Amino acid sequence: DEHINYILKRQIPSDIVRKFGFGASLNYGDLPQYLLSKGYLKQDIIDSGAVSEVNGRLTDAQGGRLIIPIINAMNEVIGFGGRALKKTDVAKYKNTRETIVFNKSKTLYNINLLKKLRKTQTINDVIMVEGYMDTVSLYQAGFKNVVASMGTSLTQEQARLLKRYTDNVFISYDGDA
Repeated sequence: DEHINYILKRQIPSDIVRKFGFGASLNYGDLPQYLLSKGYLKQDIIDSGAVSEVNGRLTDAQGGRLIIPIINAMNEVIGFGGRALKKTDVAKYKNTRETIVFNKSKTLYNINLLKKLRKTQTINDVIMVEGYMDTVSLYQAGFKNVVASMGTSLTQEQARLLKRYTDNVFISYDGDA
C-alpha cells in the first residue's frame, strides 16, 4: 500500500508512527459510511471537518492521503492534516477545514508532546518549523522541543502559546517563497 511505502521511504520507525498517530485514508467513501453506521448525524460529521458534502454525496475530506492528527495541548484531536502520496495538481498537504475546535492560527502541531516534555525537563528553547514532516524528522533525530505552525506564518496566538513554554524560539522555516 502506498501509505506504508511512503513511511518506509521516509524511514519513519513504527514507534514514531504510533507516537504521532499517523493513519491512512484509503478512499473517499469509507469514512462517511463508517461514521453514519456508528450513529453520527450527517450534519455533525460535516461540521467536524472530516467529511465534506459534494453534489449531495458525503466524501472523506482527506481521501487517499496519509492522515496526521492535529492534537492540542489538552491531548485532544482537533483536526487532521493529510499528505497526498502521488504527484497532484492540488496541495501536497491539506488540513481539515477550520471548525469550532480547530483554528490553525491558534494551535501548534506537536504542542501536546511539548507539554509532556515539560513535565519531565526544563524547556530552554523551542524550534518552530513549518510542517508536520519537518516536526517528525527533528523529533526522530532527538529534538523533542519542536513544533510546527502548519504552513502559516507565526501568529500572535501561536506566539502566546509558545510563551507558556519558553522565551527562546528558533524559527526554521523552509527557504521557499
